[in-house]
Amino acid sequence: MKPQKFDERLHHQGKFTSVGTKGALARLRDTVKIANPVDPDDSALEALVDLRNRLTHFGAIDTAVAVEARAIPVLDLLLTFIDEELLPHDDSDAAADAWELMETIRPLVGQIRGLVDQRLGPLGEKLGPASGHTLRCLSCGHFAALVTPGNGGVRPVGCLLCGKAYDDVAEVVDAYGVGSFYAAITEGGEPPAYECAECSSGQACVVPTQTADEPDGQVLLCLLGAHPLGGICDSCQRAADLDLADLCNDCLDIRYAKF
Repeated sequence: MKPQKFDERLHHQGKFTSVGTKGALARLRDTVKIANPVDPDDSALEALVDLRNRLTHFGAIDTAVAVEARAIPVLDLLLTFIDEELLPHDDSDAAADAWELMETIRPLVGQIRGLVDQRLGPLGEKLGPASGHTLRCLSCGHFAALVTPGNGGVRPVGCLLCGKAYDDVAEVVDAYGVGSFYAAITEGGEPPAYECAECSSGQACVVPTQTADEPDGQVLLCLLGAHPLGGICDSCQRAADLDLADLCNDCLDIRYAKF
């Protein structure tokens, strides 16, 4: 909402459109002239805003641990911003009260951080050997979402930190895949998932995603076999270990059979 259109009566009735995170930060920069405002494109901030939107508008369910883990980096960011950019430049009575309030808040943030770290600690032994098929959890943001090889009737992906889990491979593809099968077919874009030539399941179970081994990159990971793949076969468009040329073993066999 624009400041010049503020109406206190409507505000108390709840009839207003809030400014939004990016709008508020832009005002701090452009109107209040804060030298170093919080970056509105900060990844931790964006992730927390996305989580808030899922919880508020779509009725999504996330555990308290997920919310705590997402909130910690943003709280650190905001506390630093308040300490370094806001309060030092304000000598009003309100600022003095804010300093006292901050002294109460800081220990509470430390307690939340300690709880998250305490939960993460024992997971190292389980997650270390599985780093090649561990995803970044979309709820808590940590690389703790373990892909279960073979599934065996259990959920294919479950976060060991916050407990977020998916009931089947299709649900994981919806969550982690980028794009849509419809757009890939009608517009020629990349599909959100591919079939796995190594597992030969006939199911779209391979997603391009980050793993604990490749946190800043992207690998093709099979959600059924819990293994990475080298690329996409030029012939059948399945994900495969491409040892020769850009063809999977099945397509290579078909090609060699012609000679």
